[in-house]
Amino acid sequence: MEFEDDEILQGFIEESLEHLADIENDLLTIEEGGANIDEELVNKVFRAAHSIKGGAGFMGLTSIQELSHASENVLGLIRSKKLIPNPEIINVLLLASDQLRQMIEDVQNSNEVDISAHLDPLNSIFDGTFAQAAAAEPKKKATAPKKKAAEPVVEIEPEPEPTVAEPEPEPELAEEEDVLDQEDEEIEEEEDIPATVVSNPQRIQDTDQAKKSTPATKVETSIRVNVSLLDSLMTLAGELVLSRNQLLQTIGTDDFRNAETVGQRIDLITSELQEAIMLTRMQPIGNVFNKFPRVVRDLSKKLAKKIDLTIVGKDVELDKTIIEAINDPLTHLIRNSVDHGIEMPAERKKKGKPETGLVILKAYHEAGQVVIEIRDDGKGIDGDALAASAVAKGLLTADQIKVMSEKEKVNLIFLPGFSTAAKVTDVSGRGVGMDVVKTNLDQLGGHVDILSEVGLGTTISIKLPLTLAIIPCQIIMTGDERYAIPQVNLEELLRIPANQVKERVERVGDAEVVRLRGNLLPLIRLSDVIGLDRTFWDDKDQTFKEDRREMISDRRSKASPLFGTSDKSQSEQQQRPNRSVIDRRYAASSALNIVVVSTGAMKYGLVVDRLLDSEEIVIKPLGRHLQQCKGYAGATIMGDGRIALILDVANLARMSNLTSLDGSDRATEIAHSMEEAIKAKKDKQALLIFRSSETEQFAVPLNQVERIEKIKASDIEMLGGKRVMKYRGGSLSLIRVDDLAMVQPLADYDNLLVIVFNVAKHNVGLLAIGPIDALEITADIDDITLKQPGIMGSLIIDTHTTMLVNIFELVQNLFPDWFDSIEVFDAVETTDGSAPTILLAEDSNFFRNQVKGYMTEAGYEVIEAEDGQIAWDLLQQNREVISMVITDIEMPNMDGFQFTKTIRSDPRFTGLPVIALTTLAAEEDVAKGIAVGVNEYHLKLDKEKLMTSVHHFMKQRY
Repeated sequence: MEFEDDEILQGFIEESLEHLADIENDLLTIEEGGANIDEELVNKVFRAAHSIKGGAGFMGLTSIQELSHASENVLGLIRSKKLIPNPEIINVLLLASDQLRQMIEDVQNSNEVDISAHLDPLNSIFDGTFAQAAAAEPKKKATAPKKKAAEPVVEIEPEPEPTVAEPEPEPELAEEEDVLDQEDEEIEEEEDIPATVVSNPQRIQDTDQAKKSTPATKVETSIRVNVSLLDSLMTLAGELVLSRNQLLQTIGTDDFRNAETVGQRIDLITSELQEAIMLTRMQPIGNVFNKFPRVVRDLSKKLAKKIDLTIVGKDVELDKTIIEAINDPLTHLIRNSVDHGIEMPAERKKKGKPETGLVILKAYHEAGQVVIEIRDDGKGIDGDALAASAVAKGLLTADQIKVMSEKEKVNLIFLPGFSTAAKVTDVSGRGVGMDVVKTNLDQLGGHVDILSEVGLGTTISIKLPLTLAIIPCQIIMTGDERYAIPQVNLEELLRIPANQVKERVERVGDAEVVRLRGNLLPLIRLSDVIGLDRTFWDDKDQTFKEDRREMISDRRSKASPLFGTSDKSQSEQQQRPNRSVIDRRYAASSALNIVVVSTGAMKYGLVVDRLLDSEEIVIKPLGRHLQQCKGYAGATIMGDGRIALILDVANLARMSNLTSLDGSDRATEIAHSMEEAIKAKKDKQALLIFRSSETEQFAVPLNQVERIEKIKASDIEMLGGKRVMKYRGGSLSLIRVDDLAMVQPLADYDNLLVIVFNVAKHNVGLLAIGPIDALEITADIDDITLKQPGIMGSLIIDTHTTMLVNIFELVQNLFPDWFDSIEVFDAVETTDGSAPTILLAEDSNFFRNQVKGYMTEAGYEVIEAEDGQIAWDLLQQNREVISMVITDIEMPNMDGFQFTKTIRSDPRFTGLPVIALTTLAAEEDVAKGIAVGVNEYHLKLDKEKLMTSVHHFMKQRY
């Protein structure tokens, strides 16, 4: 079939596909409403079907016209309330929309498609002769059309632009998706696969024919852009032309001052142009999320399960390429949650859970990245069962399993070739494993992590960059070469002074580790992994010199066996003779520079020669001759024109055969000592100490600080009555403590510091002077004596009275317009019209008063408790009115973990949200909190994130 005007045809295709995307979700909403028909919504769907029919008639697409007309007739009956929509009727309409989508995507052959399997049930509904049995007919006849939407196949390809065409399942392959099914009896029955799943040669032949006949759908080549954004691009292009003309006039003259001004102008315009062009590729993640209500509906119906899907954050935007690439991995993970995570209704009832399972799909921004969470309240993952299966399959040894933490055992599902499948079904059996999902997310520069507790559920967290074109990286040096580490993999930077090496770095078995906040972190030298000579940076001579040390640890450092006391490496360590050479361990150049990186379930320390600045880099793919270099993810061109390779931290760990030591005796000993220390002390609060004037000392919570910049006073500009400076290609608003608080003015120094925060989705810089320091304190905070606007309290640090700055209050008073676009967290009313009540468990008066202030300001009622035991008693006494629990972790009598576990074990409080609010922000603490049933984990004094979370959970309850 040929068309004279391809442009009009393409417009019809794009518009029709948009209508169909909306139709699917609207039909599901109509199904939920049942007899309570939303006339406006039905009208919307009716108009969409009518528009498709009209356009198809104009284009001569008779099959599309007939099918959309039949759908329109049924919708007309629903609109006039002559027909009550039930699941069978909606299913027929959904299947018809699937067929319409297929025909529109292959519009050239649409008139040759047999649509009788859909027209017959639609016409019978319109005639009033439709019965429930008839609803099954189109499913049998229209198997091929249904497969695409109802049972999406996750066949992920490594190419950057994924295809939409989906191959049929391969029934002879073991089901790697079933790795989430942790029922012991199914693992034991692995050898007894029923005869019904034996490969069917005829089916495979049919599959091959279907593949040949199925047209490959073209990748979307167009994108809609707001006109205002195009206007901005045109304006910037004009500015760039003017600046070019100025530059050409300046070239050849001696006016260096004017040349510098023109250069700065071009730099600013280029940065703005780059940002605007990137915005043209940004699309809401809802384009992917919108398909999952249908996927969950169809799959849960097929499996006879009851499942509610909650979607949060549809408006979060990502690069178009990333959105297209995450479609298949997300589908795979959602299907896993439905198929293997959520139990059958009868099983859930026996466990004291609601019969209806819950799957939450959530997207949000965090630290310049997009985080996607898939959370279910199903059976969870049994790490021990996974470990046993991995050993049985020869993927790991028993010794490797012994030193693994519980979290690492759960993350074994990412191992290539790993499966605990007991059977293959038409829902499962595609041979696509979690390792493929992880590999494809890694190629996007993403990071996937799993937190799970047997019987409580599983949370899969995916971190993705906003765009693939430009990513922030930490630049490091080793062996006179620069390398880039993506910040998505970066946890923290650690510098161990020379005189602390022997106390902080030790040997456990054959591995060198560093003690970091009660955990053992394995260390590897970057130079050893990538095959460079060992060097170190000599600050005095400003050169790289040969490093002759065999080991990272000091010869006097502690050495421990993995288990027991008979470890061979320890005896060898003790027999090492003292060296006769001059010990340079106390030289400044002997300090260890460690980049703490995370890959999957494991963190490790990468020892490098120098730590440089962080930069935003443009990713360049490696040449074909370098594709086999597994330690690199790409390359970039630095400002001086030299190449810097981008490190792949996951492959570096594999190349080093790195294993965790969390299960060793030494790790257990350190963890126990850390727990005892926490019990013996009050909350530790990490603070950044600085000065504004020469005599007054201030502090801000360290977790709120984005970064610290050194600037000249001359870098500050006054524009429109506000202080600004150039920052990362844009402008950064600057504030001072004395702008609001009654304190001494900022010292008049040439060299200043800018402490950068992110408040209300804006970066803001707080001007300060040195010296600065970061420390953890346990001192009591006085929230009365010096409290004032901008100052939340004071404390004594090293005999100095230190004022604690309330950065959120400062920004709210100085830039109130920033908060206009932020959702106002007014308290949600309960069913009886009263404000919800929150139980707050916190042993510190200061933190309790702060959090209580946040809650009462938003209109919530607050019941206070000084420890977990008192909170538990109050919860039982007021269980009818308490809608949420916010608890500290480190408390006397009963800590927050035990308090949460007690709540979760009582069926009276099923579904009660629990938010942990603490200073313990380590990944291990978060995992422990999730394991006992904490819904979300937040750091103290982070008002924005806390109130966002509180409001979200209240909206769900009421």
